[in-house]
Amino acid sequence: MSITESVVIPILTVALTLGGGWVVTTRVTDRWEQVKKNREMDLSAAQEFQLLYGEFVAIWKTWNSLTDGHTPVTTPEHIGSGCLERAAAAEGQIEALLAKLAAERSLTEGEIDMLGGVRQAFKVVRRSIRRGEAIAWSSSGAEPYVAIKSLSAATSVLLSTTPTARNRPSPAVAARNFREITDNRHEGSWISSAQRLA
Repeated sequence: MSITESVVIPILTVALTLGGGWVVTTRVTDRWEQVKKNREMDLSAAQEFQLLYGEFVAIWKTWNSLTDGHTPVTTPEHIGSGCLERAAAAEGQIEALLAKLAAERSLTEGEIDMLGGVRQAFKVVRRSIRRGEAIAWSSSGAEPYVAIKSLSAATSVLLSTTPTARNRPSPAVAARNFREITDNRHEGSWISSAQRLA
C-alpha cells in the first residue's frame, strides 16, 4: 500500500462520515423544527378559539343583562349595538379559523359536522340580538348551552392535537371541506351534532 493510499483513504472516510453526519443531523434538526413550529401553530389556534369562546359567553351575558327581550336592535344608538358588533366580529374570527382548519387538516365527515355546528352555535348570539330576544339558557343543562360547550371542547381538542402526519389537503379538498363546514345545513342540526359527540 502506498503512502497516498494510506493517507487518502482515511481522509476520505473521515470526510464522508462527517458529511453524512452533517446531512443527517441537518435533516433531523429541520424536521424537529418543523414539528415544533406546527405544534406552536396548533396551540396558538386552540388558544385563539378558546378566547373566542370566552368572547361568545361575555357577549351573551352582557346582552342578557342589557335587554328585557322585547327590543330588537334596529339602530346604532340602541344599547345592544355594541353587543351586535362584538358578536359579528367573533363570528368573523370563527369563520377565519375554520378556513385555516380546512386548509391545514384532512378532516373527517364527523369533524366537518362538528366544525359546522360550532359555526352555527356562534350565530345564536347575533341572531338573538337582532331579534331583541334574551338568550334563554337559564341553566347549565339547557340543551343549546350543553351543545355549544360540547362542540367547543371537541374543537379545542382538535385544534390542540397535532396530527401525526402533516398531510395537508389539496386545494380542491380544502375548498370542499370549507364549503361543507359553512353549509347552512348545520343550522338545524348543530345541537344533534353536539349530541353525537357525547
